[in-house]
Amino acid sequence: MIKKVDFEIRTPSVFKIDNFDKRVSISDNLFKDIPSIKDSGKIYDLKKGSFIYNLPKKSENKKNVSDSTKYKTLSLFDYVKPILMPDIDVDLYSELHFPSPLFDYQIQGIKFLLSNKSALLADQMGTGKTVMTTTAIRILFIKGLIKKAMVVVPSNLINVWESHLKNWAPELQFLTINDTKDMRNILWQIKAHVYIISYDTLKNDYKEKLVSLKDFSKNLDLIVLDEAHNIKNKDTFKAKAVKGISKNVQYRWALSGTPLQNNIKELVSLLEFLIPNQKFDNLTIEELKEFLKSIMLRRLKKDVLSQLPEKLPPEIEKFELSPIQKQYYENYLNYERSRLLNLYERIKYEKNFNYMMKQNLIFSLQKLRQICNFPPESIHSPKAERLKEIIKELADQREKVVIFTNFVNEGVDKIIKNLKTILQPQQIVSYHGSLKPDEKYLAVKKFVEDEKCLVFVGTINAAGEGLTLTSSSYVIFFDLHWNPAKMWQAEDRVHRIGQKNKVNIYTFITQNTVEEKILQKLEEKRSMINNVIDDVSSDIEPVSLSDLLDFIGLSPSVI
Repeated sequence: MIKKVDFEIRTPSVFKIDNFDKRVSISDNLFKDIPSIKDSGKIYDLKKGSFIYNLPKKSENKKNVSDSTKYKTLSLFDYVKPILMPDIDVDLYSELHFPSPLFDYQIQGIKFLLSNKSALLADQMGTGKTVMTTTAIRILFIKGLIKKAMVVVPSNLINVWESHLKNWAPELQFLTINDTKDMRNILWQIKAHVYIISYDTLKNDYKEKLVSLKDFSKNLDLIVLDEAHNIKNKDTFKAKAVKGISKNVQYRWALSGTPLQNNIKELVSLLEFLIPNQKFDNLTIEELKEFLKSIMLRRLKKDVLSQLPEKLPPEIEKFELSPIQKQYYENYLNYERSRLLNLYERIKYEKNFNYMMKQNLIFSLQKLRQICNFPPESIHSPKAERLKEIIKELADQREKVVIFTNFVNEGVDKIIKNLKTILQPQQIVSYHGSLKPDEKYLAVKKFVEDEKCLVFVGTINAAGEGLTLTSSSYVIFFDLHWNPAKMWQAEDRVHRIGQKNKVNIYTFITQNTVEEKILQKLEEKRSMINNVIDDVSSDIEPVSLSDLLDFIGLSPSVI
């Protein structure tokens, strides 16, 4: 068992911040009489002080929607008068109650956030960054230092943040902005302490140039970016939306277990969010180190959770392609090589030559990787047969298993169809980007809580971050991701606080295919990423055009 530090007996100095008064006033909005609204199907207009019975029509510049269109009720966002807390001393321990004791390193993480208006909390995945951040937000509200906060998250983590705010900050009212455009226009105007929104929804509303979004940001005090590497490309609307809405905030916090994934330019985009008045493009490594020292806190699980069970080195299992797979693979590989050479001749003088070649190479490689999983029109392959062997053995022991793949049709769907030959449908759940938020939430809930549900099959992009799947201690990668940081994130859905057993990891690859070459590149990138994140001592480039050509068996000299 992991020994937790009893939060009640920590020294009072842990949370003392020099510029905090001994006693402070409570945020005004905790005392305001917020009307109690609970009238199903109606929306309360705070400006007019009355109910809206007829929801707004679609914008005139949009096509009419059929009469069957239904709007969601806003009764979810009904207000109750918040729990009022008395004036408190700087010694917060006797006043705050938590659903479970905090670890010592988490207390230090909370103190770090409270002490830094610009902060990059880069603790390794599985250390409880969401708990630390929620608690820090709670303290800022209680002390009256902020009145309005926003948390921007990947869409699959909305339920995670809702749950944490309910449990770890019960005094605060939160509102999730996740609805149709017209409804969001209203939601932006409703008052709350904390607003939760996905990166994609924020991006869409930024692109639409909603007036309410501009008004909303005027008195925003704090913004938190969870999985902050989502703004790694500063030229995307996603990054521009985040930086646009955070112009006036006092506190800027970014959370990411892998703040640097492919190159230092990605980290620069985060730094531009955290310190908006500073330019970072031309920084040397040493200068970057100095900035990181002042705003980043990173702890590894092995250092702060010494009693967390071991994560065993991955067992790499290699397979030969089946005869039918080999036939499809070689035919497609030869066809794509010829197509790419012809494409080169047509576009070699184009300005965007590199981009066009990369996109076509990635398309070709994706298809080859799918064939390595399954031949077309079949759910059988050497990988699939080995997977069934492992699952059957673990299922007999009532052990749960998490399976990751990059693909839906040639991954999740076929894996599940194959496993249904040995398991009942109710023993398996799927998780991928096409599912609705509620469906994702129920899939995780069933896998975690239902003893009969033994297998979780998800895509790395959708299920590889933010989830807690510690009811399993077995992870199987049916195929590889380009990015080792994505693989680490996926592994740490299982290897995190709450895990009681050693974590076993299996990786499937096919021999003499693009998968072997990708594995080699992953190992190279893994070493370089370790250096940059934990030592910031070297640069690392994303997969290059030369790498992609090598994967598919074309020499860069030919191109």
